[in-house]
Amino acid sequence: MKKIFYLIAAFIATQFVFSCGPSKADLAEKARQDSIRVADSIHRADSIARADSIQKAVADSLARDSAAIAFVTDMYNKKKFENYSWLRNHCTKNILKKLASDYDYDDGGLATWDFRSNNQDGPSNRHEIISVEAQGDNWFLYKFYDMGVKGSHKIRVIQKDEDYVIDGLK
Repeated sequence: MKKIFYLIAAFIATQFVFSCGPSKADLAEKARQDSIRVADSIHRADSIARADSIQKAVADSLARDSAAIAFVTDMYNKKKFENYSWLRNHCTKNILKKLASDYDYDDGGLATWDFRSNNQDGPSNRHEIISVEAQGDNWFLYKFYDMGVKGSHKIRVIQKDEDYVIDGLK
């Protein structure tokens, strides 16, 4: 008899223990909420990583634009475009072909005037950059004084190794 009593007591105790714990529905809901929290955390981490990546890309782009703007400003203000050796080292083959094609004489020169205004003479000796603005896709609009006359051109500047080269001119 004692055995039956202990068996019934053990059965009642196990039923009591299992009935006091969470139900299968409660466990499923908790698992679903935990899954949502993990997914939200992953999404937030991914969003932060994407934002950091975008911020770095923008900073890199601004740094490249700033360096290219400095390149164009230096090229124009110091009249480096008038030096054939400099042009050969800082222009792509396509630009060199364009400058050679635009050259009106037979001695194999380059049309360095493509970088300037179309004026032969001007009211002064003023020769400097007014502004250089990024236009996207490595194109820049540079505004300048050429012999005191305002002018502007679009120039495409790309990075080649550690330096910049001219890849387009309009």
